[in-house]
Amino acid sequence: MTTLLSASYALRRQKIAVERTLYARSAEESLLAARWASAWHKLVQRKLDQDLAARLPARPEFDGFLIEPPSRVLH
Repeated sequence: MTTLLSASYALRRQKIAVERTLYARSAEESLLAARWASAWHKLVQRKLDQDLAARLPARPEFDGFLIEPPSRVLH
């Protein structure tokens, strides 16, 4: 649950960074905000993947087929 809470926080921060990118007054400000948005996006994705991995049951044995579960993707 902690992972989802931190993902939620990171998602809110990403939203703020995207808004700053859209409403930037200069190209430099827009570029900096876009970098922050990208960093927050990566953090959100990592937290969601960690949460998904924690919820999956451990595989007791390998039967010859390796099917990775779908990850949660933001876009």
